[in-house]
Amino acid sequence: MPSRELGGRPSFHDTRDLTPFRGAQVYAPVRGIGRRLAQRVTGRTRAPRLRPFASKVEKQVHAAVFARAEPERLVVIARAYPSWSGLCYVMAGLQAYRSHHHSQAAELLARGLAGTSEPAAAAFATQYLGAVRHWIEVSEGVEVEVLFSEEAVCLALAHSLREVGRPDEALAVLAPLPPSMPTALASCHLAEVLGRPHDVVAWTEGLANASDLAAALLVLRARALRELGRRADALAAVREALRRRRTAFAVKNSAATERALLMLGVGRRRRGAASAPSSAFDELRALTQARRARDTAARELWLKDFEDLERGAGE
Repeated sequence: MPSRELGGRPSFHDTRDLTPFRGAQVYAPVRGIGRRLAQRVTGRTRAPRLRPFASKVEKQVHAAVFARAEPERLVVIARAYPSWSGLCYVMAGLQAYRSHHHSQAAELLARGLAGTSEPAAAAFATQYLGAVRHWIEVSEGVEVEVLFSEEAVCLALAHSLREVGRPDEALAVLAPLPPSMPTALASCHLAEVLGRPHDVVAWTEGLANASDLAAALLVLRARALRELGRRADALAAVREALRRRRTAFAVKNSAATERALLMLGVGRRRRGAASAPSSAFDELRALTQARRARDTAARELWLKDFEDLERGAGE
């Protein structure tokens, strides 16, 4: 999401009365409990009853979407009915995404967005797919539940492209979407991956901790401000992320870690350095090595004094 396309508007401010987003969950990325729970919940979706006298292609797509989660079946239908290819490739990509086959999902979703669908396919999507929900990862350890929509497809495509190492293309996919908290979180995470902290700061200006997604976005803002050497502003973002009592524990843990790094002075620019900000891990490693060197020197001095005392007592 290039800065020039925002037009000065907050990237997270959604003014719509109805949105396709239905919920969010935050979990520890190491364990991935939330992802497994999301798969179980999504798997319980009840298939809507097919209308009487439905066409052959409608019956095939309905069975491929709700009866069997096999992207290959939808690809075969797309090739047999080119006027339905856009919808079939999109649904095949979402099924591949749900199985964490990101390379296949990226290819199928991109093909579906570029394809075409006749009015009958659009009517089928409106009648049968409007209530289908998908859990999509927008940042590390953060997933949102999204109804079938353009935003669901673009967010899933952006995540798949990020997973296969194409963050530039992922950011371009999110650019046309309307402002929303999930889209802003996904865009800022991609900007962080691309090493663009100035964009993260610009896109999160004026953000308050009103939800877990906002708190996670504030942690990204604090991280970007730390990389830019703006320690006071970064601490303010951390305090805002920790302000709300009901904030998810995983987000609070990330904010507390960021606060500890700020207290240690990690991530500041070196004097006279005009290049990119230094790595936080390199500076933390240097601080640890210096502390160990001081401890070793103190221990050697103590042993020398103790040996001198023993030698003096023996004489």
